[in-house]
Amino acid sequence: MSKYQALALKTRILAALTAPSEYLAHAPDNFLKAFQRAGVNPLLGRILFGKSETMARVVQHQVPCDVGSVTVRCYYPNLATDLPVILFFHAGGWVIGNLETHDALCRRIAKQTDCLVVSVDYALAPWVKFPVPVLQCEAVLHWVITHAAQLQANSQKMIVMGDSAGGNLSAVLARKYRQQLCGQVLVYPVLDATLTRESVKQYPDAPVLSQKMMQFFVDCYIRQDADKYDEQVSPLFSTDFANLPPCLMITGEFDILREDGFAYVQKLKAAGNHTQHEHYPDIHGFLSLPYLCDSTHEAMAAVVTFIKQRMS
Repeated sequence: MSKYQALALKTRILAALTAPSEYLAHAPDNFLKAFQRAGVNPLLGRILFGKSETMARVVQHQVPCDVGSVTVRCYYPNLATDLPVILFFHAGGWVIGNLETHDALCRRIAKQTDCLVVSVDYALAPWVKFPVPVLQCEAVLHWVITHAAQLQANSQKMIVMGDSAGGNLSAVLARKYRQQLCGQVLVYPVLDATLTRESVKQYPDAPVLSQKMMQFFVDCYIRQDADKYDEQVSPLFSTDFANLPPCLMITGEFDILREDGFAYVQKLKAAGNHTQHEHYPDIHGFLSLPYLCDSTHEAMAAVVTFIKQRMS
């Protein structure tokens, strides 16, 4: 852990507590299923993810899809009838995470941006494989557009946002629907499933997300090894970066996915896309951990400013 001495003490304690997380990779299927279904203990959730902001309204819907219906949770910060929309895709390596793990974060985003946040509970691997989550997220995007009036939403002002695997899904949708979106917020996203970049070699035992854990996630998600090179799994392998929605990239120094973000920013800028990159001396997952990571509030301020600018 000596390489992480620059982190705040509270963050290093978190790092020590999450060190065994890679053992999930060796858990039996019934344990993994139970872990995926588990909610968040209210007290633990408050400690980890911060306070829960009050919304004007929170509503859940079932969105039909050719590959299984998808639950979405809509966060309304106020009762306006023409709210800009943030489609939010949660982290968890396509394997864990749900509406509850990111409830506090979605509430903060909605409250601070005055946007309708639509959080997407896409199906998890290994019970489904790529491209099912991508297809489900696409279905939600289409559903928001076609049900904008019912949702009191302005579908002409829509941004995709996600962290980690959710950042991956956001990047994939931003590529496929570049004309329909006002922006993309990619928070320490997975953009290269081969896991061969320098930050993986530098921090194989990184807090929260180790190399072994990320490899487990990738193996759960893909159908075959060739999928790692598909641009819908690894957007960095795309050859077309032209005319993508404006991007805010958030990266952390002590994160195996750090270089994914740096490389993607390079490609976005080289293609002439509006790109803002904010880099912080922190760990994977820090945006969701306001009481445990020093960079959370500064990063959230950057997210809020970017979204307000894109939605204006």
